[in-house]
Amino acid sequence: MTRPDPPPKGRLLRTIRTVAWGLLGVRGHKLHEQDAPSLSPLQILITALVFMLVFVLTLVTVAISMSKQ
Repeated sequence: MTRPDPPPKGRLLRTIRTVAWGLLGVRGHKLHEQDAPSLSPLQILITALVFMLVFVLTLVTVAISMSKQ
C-alpha cells in the first residue's frame, strides 16, 4: 500500500487567494490557468463558504452594534 503524496506547501494560501480574487471579480485569466490544475473544487467550495460565513457574521455584528446606538 502506498502513501498518498502530501499536499504541496502553500496550497491553502493559493486556494484562499483564488477565492478572494474570485469574490471580488478581478481574477486574471493567466493566474487562473496557473492555479486551476492544483485546486480541487471541494477546496474552493469550502473556502468560499467560510468566506461567506465570515462576511455575513461581520455584517450582522455591524448591524447589531449600529442598532444599539
